[in-house]
Amino acid sequence: MEDRTTPTFLAPAASAINVNNTNRATGGLSLAVGDLLPDPENIVGLVRNEYVTGTGPGTESLVRVWSDTGVLRESFNPFPGFKGGINVAVGDVTGDGANEIIVAVAANGPPQVKVFNASGQLLSTFFAFDTGFLGGLNIAVGNVLGGIGGGGFSGGTTSGNFKQEIIIGAAAGGSPHVLATDGSGTVLRSFLAFDLGYRGGVTVAAGSVDTQRSNAYAGTGVDTNAYDEIIVGAATNVPHVKVFSVWQGGQTELQSFFAFDPSIPANRVGVTVAAGSTDNNRGAEVYVSLNNGSQVRVFNGETGSALGEFLAFPTGYTRVVNMTVGRLSGAYNPSDDDTFINGNPFFQLQDLVAVTGDGAFNQQPRLFFAGVNSAAGFNGP
Repeated sequence: MEDRTTPTFLAPAASAINVNNTNRATGGLSLAVGDLLPDPENIVGLVRNEYVTGTGPGTESLVRVWSDTGVLRESFNPFPGFKGGINVAVGDVTGDGANEIIVAVAANGPPQVKVFNASGQLLSTFFAFDTGFLGGLNIAVGNVLGGIGGGGFSGGTTSGNFKQEIIIGAAAGGSPHVLATDGSGTVLRSFLAFDLGYRGGVTVAAGSVDTQRSNAYAGTGVDTNAYDEIIVGAATNVPHVKVFSVWQGGQTELQSFFAFDPSIPANRVGVTVAAGSTDNNRGAEVYVSLNNGSQVRVFNGETGSALGEFLAFPTGYTRVVNMTVGRLSGAYNPSDDDTFINGNPFFQLQDLVAVTGDGAFNQQPRLFFAGVNSAAGFNGP
């Protein structure tokens, strides 16, 4: 898995979603991508990512792991009896060289996070905030504190020093609080993404936005610019996006911009965010969707400048789009982790996957292919 991000999903309408040609009475889906299971082809040196879906409100919580061709591989219930919706992320948060599935209560329940292995075995569970907070959690996974050593590149299980963190944002109703924790819930970073008076929730993603190696690389063997940044979006009220670096302690705000014109009333809603390199060049693009339609804008994560926009779904879709970034267009070689040394483009040639965040429109996940010097979404699904 190159980059593990999971956006939010908000107050959906009750209906059904078509996932891999099967209608699911979910009311919504959250989405993540990662290499979790042995590959049926068993090609030596090559792996295929799977994608993971989590059910929305109105149905029993269920995590499903699908092959990249749409075959259901695993399924388990992370919160038996709970019907408030769940959010999912994928990443190696234990440092064991294997990816885990992270699941959080999305709304209408206590702020609980659980970590499972790929087969659904519970590894850890914790509460991100006070148990009285019932607004839900948005989650992502990223290497934001420098777990990569020896010049490894962001977004893959590339070395013995590799370990990722769980990024958690309060979904709605609380302060705009963002945490970075380890796989057991120990808080490693904690900050407010927006002013304390904002109570509309925070969407989160993670990706390495830097386009150049750090100066420290030559002297220490560690490229600190390869560490991921935390990307946040306002979940309601305003289309505000920020990018933070946290590896040096505390948080440093690198970018702050409005993804859409906030003076337009229709744009005064929140945004969903995803991040990852999808154009064969180092540096993550930031994908931002308004929470009232299918329009997605793409930004240079390092500069905050707009690269373009596209429609994730037909114009008739008017609710939330959930997105994640990861390679799903074929097998790749995870041992070639460093593009600049080995010349391997795969960790900068990820794809964008989008799914409807609620049941108003029957649509299976759509895959937008990466392109050389052309970000996903500009090359057609």
